[in-house]
Parts: sequence; C-alpha cells; structure tokens
Amino acid sequence: MEKKYEDEVQLLQKEIEMLEAEREETLRSIFIEHGDRLQQELKSFFEELEGDGEQKHALSKLITQIRDLEKDLRRQTEINGITLNECFVKTLNKSERRQVQQVRLAGHCGLLLFQVEFAVTEIQEGKALLRRITELNIVVDGAEFKDFSAFVSRVEDTKDLLLFFRTLRTFSERCEERQRTFQHFQSCLGERRSCNLIKL
Repeated sequence: MEKKYEDEVQLLQKEIEMLEAEREETLRSIFIEHGDRLQQELKSFFEELEGDGEQKHALSKLITQIRDLEKDLRRQTEINGITLNECFVKTLNKSERRQVQQVRLAGHCGLLLFQVEFAVTEIQEGKALLRRITELNIVVDGAEFKDFSAFVSRVEDTKDLLLFFRTLRTFSERCEERQRTFQHFQSCLGERRSCNLIKL
C-alpha cells in the first residue's frame, strides 16, 4: 500500500515539475517577444520629436499612461491571481448602433492554463449600451478533472464569464492546496523511510 502511495506521489511530482517548466517557458517566451519593445519604440519616437515641445509633452503623457496601465494590470493580477499572456480583439462588424468584436484571452491561474474565445455584441439603445456575449469557447488545461470539464461546458452554454473566472481561481487554489498536501505527505514518507533505515 505504501509503495502505491509513493508511486502516486512521484507521478504527481513529475507532473508538477513538467507544469512548472511549461509555465516558465511560456513566461520566458512572452518576455522575449514583447519585453521592452513598446518602450524602445516610444523612446526612438521621442528622440525623433525632441524639437517639438507640444508633441514631446503628448508623448510624455502617453508614456505615463502606459506605465499606469501596466501598474494596474500587475495589481489586478495580484488581486485575482489570473495572469493574461495574450489578449486579442478584432472588430468583426461596426455600425452606428451596433458593434461586434471577437475576443481571445489566454493565460494562467496558478498552474492551470486557459484560453477563452468569445464575441461581444454591443448595441446602443438611446443612452444605454447593451453588451451580450455570444459564441463562447473555453479551453482549460486540466481535462482530467471531469467535474471541471462539465462545469466549463455549462459556462459555455450560459455564457457566464464572471462565473468562469471566479471558479477558475477557486479551483486553481484547490489544486495548489492539493499539491502542497501531497508534498507534505511525501516529506513525511521520506522522513519515515529514513527513520526506518536508521533502525535497521
């Protein structure tokens, strides 16, 4: 029985190491692709416009706004635990009263990777702006969890993104707790094994 638990712990350790390596690789590739490119572009543009005071002021204001947005994004990530690696928005249809946009978000929450694609339809009715989500498609790494897969299917049917992101965070926290629990038991097993060897 103990051998079975040790084997399961080892499998879980390998899975954790694989996921951590995958996460690090994803973060590294994002940093390499998008790192300081925007700031370098703005800096070169700024250097070209050194002579014009008004444009220089506008550019300085733009750089400040970008830094503020980056700070807000980091704060949001710290608060909700969800990190977005990709955000793609494409306008499919636009008229005076109606706009349809295709949105794709990819990221991770803890060790769970996800990708969400949906269309947002905005309709202007008088002073009110009505937004509706359509064509929702969610892919989550963790298909081995049948209950979570069933939940994702229900969310796709109801198109309730807020529920998805709240539950994703909770589920991710539970997965991390599970990981810590297995690590704890593994260390306990390791200590017990070393104590048994000493007695022999």
